Amino acid sequence: MSDIFRLRVTPVLCAIALLSWIVQGPLLTASGLNTLSDSFGAVVRHGSGLHLMMNLGFIAIAGAKTEWQIGATKTALLVAACTVLGTVTQFTFSGPGFAGMSAAGYGLLGYALISEASAEKLTQTWCILAIVLLAEIVFQSETLSIYTHITSILIGGGYAMFGSLFGSKDPVLKPMEMTHLSPVIAIINETDEDDALEAERSLLDEGLDGMFVLFHKGQVLGVTGFGLDEQVHDVAWLSWTYLAKSHTGEGYGSQMMNGLLGKLKDRGIRKIFIATSDYDDFGTPLYADAHRMYEDFGAEVELTLSGFHGAREAKIIYGLNNPEAPATDAFPAAEDTGLHIQGYGHEAESDQVMGLRWKEAPEGVSGLENVLARLRQDRAKKALLAIPSDLSDANGAALESHGLAKAGQLNDYYSSGLHQVWWECSIVGK
Repeated sequence: MSDIFRLRVTPVLCAIALLSWIVQGPLLTASGLNTLSDSFGAVVRHGSGLHLMMNLGFIAIAGAKTEWQIGATKTALLVAACTVLGTVTQFTFSGPGFAGMSAAGYGLLGYALISEASAEKLTQTWCILAIVLLAEIVFQSETLSIYTHITSILIGGGYAMFGSLFGSKDPVLKPMEMTHLSPVIAIINETDEDDALEAERSLLDEGLDGMFVLFHKGQVLGVTGFGLDEQVHDVAWLSWTYLAKSHTGEGYGSQMMNGLLGKLKDRGIRKIFIATSDYDDFGTPLYADAHRMYEDFGAEVELTLSGFHGAREAKIIYGLNNPEAPATDAFPAAEDTGLHIQGYGHEAESDQVMGLRWKEAPEGVSGLENVLARLRQDRAKKALLAIPSDLSDANGAALESHGLAKAGQLNDYYSSGLHQVWWECSIVGK
């Protein structure tokens, strides 16, 4: 529903037609239409209620489809081209005496149908359009603007085909725009309805910076993106990455990842982490295809946190080095060797798992016992602590004495050789 409110051209066209009908009334006679200028003035007029509703239907449905795909500016230019050329063609071959917004409606219809057609059904779709136009010529040539319809269908359909005929034959990874949101959410929804809802909320609230779509012949085939790490400037996390199920197994997943790594290289990103899970949907691993794609591309599981999302759902973090990334400066080593645990916060998408907040201290571990006591009072299930490997080495014995155990590490997180070590502590029952 939110996509409807982002349309610009389509509702304006519908509003103009309706206002013209309300203010000027139906155009019941064409006696005043004698020149080409008169014909242009009549493009927003309609002769009957049925005439008006037919054109509004074409514009509303095909216009929305077109505008979501190519945006408001290109849709407006398409409508203008169809209106001008369609009106001139009709006037040239049949003279004055016609009205209505069928030029816009048929142009948008042509674009919407041809852009939606697969390569295998493209000829079939053009044949269907040709049959419809032929039927108009045979049965309604005296009452319809036939030449306008033919011209506009050719312009709209031709524009939809232009990219596949003269542009790249392969899908391209391009920055995501708001016009892509609806097909992107539909693709995510094929795999996970909850992720689709969360992705729509996130993309609307936080924007599309760092997001890309795999685009081919006017269609969105997949989505991927990244978010920069909050601690380390040359590390990123993979964002929503999904491929339409109809295109799995065609190498597009690897193409998206390869394209994304190239863009990350330009940002100086040396490593990307991928957070996922082992969610099982009645015996079927929901993200199995995604995991295979990550692994085929060279990503390796670096950390598994059991029970993070639920009793039977672990959080899995893959690590993928960017082979094209330039060399970066080493992360500065800690000046102090101790840890002070300041507090905690709920880990996103977790089942009562709390992340411990810390800062460097001169030496030793302080504040941990008090924080663990508060977690027990708050009925938390697990506590997590993620710290640099040098601090982990210096304070490992103290952390173990408080009941924490190593869960794993993200290799080279801070810089080459300086890892992020994760410690965990079960709170339930303590």
